[in-house]
Amino acid sequence: MLKLIFFIFILSSCAQRVKVPINRFFTPEAVGGGVEIETREAGFSVGVFDFEDDQTDNPLIMSTTTDQEFYFGLGVSHNIDFFIRVPKQSSSMLGLKVQLMGTPKKARGTGHQMAFTLGMGSERDQFDSEVEIDLKSDVQDYSLLHGYRFNNMFLLYDGISVSTYEFEGTISNPGSLENNKLDYTASNIINVFIGGEFGGESFNLKTELAAQKIKWSNTEEKTFYYFGYALTARF
Repeated sequence: MLKLIFFIFILSSCAQRVKVPINRFFTPEAVGGGVEIETREAGFSVGVFDFEDDQTDNPLIMSTTTDQEFYFGLGVSHNIDFFIRVPKQSSSMLGLKVQLMGTPKKARGTGHQMAFTLGMGSERDQFDSEVEIDLKSDVQDYSLLHGYRFNNMFLLYDGISVSTYEFEGTISNPGSLENNKLDYTASNIINVFIGGEFGGESFNLKTELAAQKIKWSNTEEKTFYYFGYALTARF
């Protein structure tokens, strides 16, 4: 199992861009023992570097896109999970989920559920934009989650997360650029989300509507909304 986790994390480090997930897909229920694997069609906010006037600190060109994300959760106890989030061309994250109220997914008890998550990541990558960039990222993420399970087949959940993304880059071939450094930070990114999880103990479908407020260095604050979905299997 540890070899599988290490292999997934190595794969996740192969691609990275200035992209931040909008959808979260975090529910307040821990796995309760065993493994949870999830594939997601998620929304991302995207910041594109702009080198107009040979500057490397211009405002990012902001937009949204849809892309895939992989999630692996390991239930290490009745109410604690370790997890790995692997968003495509974005920063991967290792984290911890702790359920504070309610029963885990295997028990599927009705009523209120509550949990929190802590996550972080640090990666390096190289990619070609208009120029060749060696990029390093650091990520911190914290979430508070709530939900209500109506029955064995349906959970309604909501939550809020606060995260910080820091990107530092070195341009290998700056040419006429006045600087060979990039430095963009988005502190206190706020994501709020509400969704539903449908299905039994082994397989689920999630649908989620999420909103994100984000402000990068030298860039105006933006708010984005996205609807995403995820498919989950548990063992």
